[in-house]
Amino acid sequence: MINVRAAVDPQIVALLHSISKKMMELNHPPIDLLTPEQSRHYYKIAREFFTTVQVDGVTIENTYIKATLKHEIPIRIYTPDGEGPFPVLVYFHGGGWVFGDLDSSDHVCRYFSKEAGIVVVSVAYRLAPEHKYPAAFLDAIDSVRWAFQHVKKLNGDSTRILVGGESSGGNLAAATAIYYREDEEFKLSHQFLITPVLDYNFDTLSYRANYQFNLTTEKMKWFWGHYLKDPTQGRETFASPLQVSCTKDLPETLLVTADFDPLREEGLSFVDRLREDEVKVEHLHFENMVHSFINMIGTSDEARKALIEITKKLREMLYIE
Repeated sequence: MINVRAAVDPQIVALLHSISKKMMELNHPPIDLLTPEQSRHYYKIAREFFTTVQVDGVTIENTYIKATLKHEIPIRIYTPDGEGPFPVLVYFHGGGWVFGDLDSSDHVCRYFSKEAGIVVVSVAYRLAPEHKYPAAFLDAIDSVRWAFQHVKKLNGDSTRILVGGESSGGNLAAATAIYYREDEEFKLSHQFLITPVLDYNFDTLSYRANYQFNLTTEKMKWFWGHYLKDPTQGRETFASPLQVSCTKDLPETLLVTADFDPLREEGLSFVDRLREDEVKVEHLHFENMVHSFINMIGTSDEARKALIEITKKLREMLYIE
């Protein structure tokens, strides 16, 4: 158990205050009245407050995957300068399964590609509520299969293909790692989970703390309500990876948690489960950070330091001599 000792980074508090003020000016409706279409509109406005950090030395390609169900899944491929072959990260953006896209995760994908020395395949999975669970999960497993099948074209190393994501994207990554853990053809080397959603359970210490920094309990209930067709699906492993009966044979894991995040406890619980089952785990916890802090690196010095530490650890794990 981690005791809350620090205060939220003041630069993040100021950023969130500015966003909140703007939302009030726009008459942002209460969460229980907010439609998915409205949420995407306000999300894009809020994103304008997130200053990006320029990253050079990465080649970008936009293309798509032909899914098993015949629809197209847009992807964006980031390739760092150098000869390769490189590790390949299949990455899923955050946004509560309801919003977010290739652009919303563009800056962190560029950063991971250059600073960790990896090819990043960013995936625009289908969003809820137009496409409810398990649509996004099915897109995730299709994306991993595609990465293995096209690893040479990606200038990638087939022994270092990993899955990762932030928040709801971390949920999809963890579920995908469980799906493929006994598959010898598509054997993932690592999973990279940043403040992931891991359990349909609002009765944890961090949920009960009722944090009001960026992500709240009310918002998470709203997200889950749009993602699931029925609350009973929340007990399924591919919706709630923490519900998996055993974590043995899961890939080596880098998991990131933040103190002032409603999802903190499920992340800590997953770390404990993995360690109990002797899965190699690196756990980075940031005491003065909030949910989605990796998107605040252009505003918060502390968030940027955290991202540097995360990326350094990721590179170390993938480039072990």
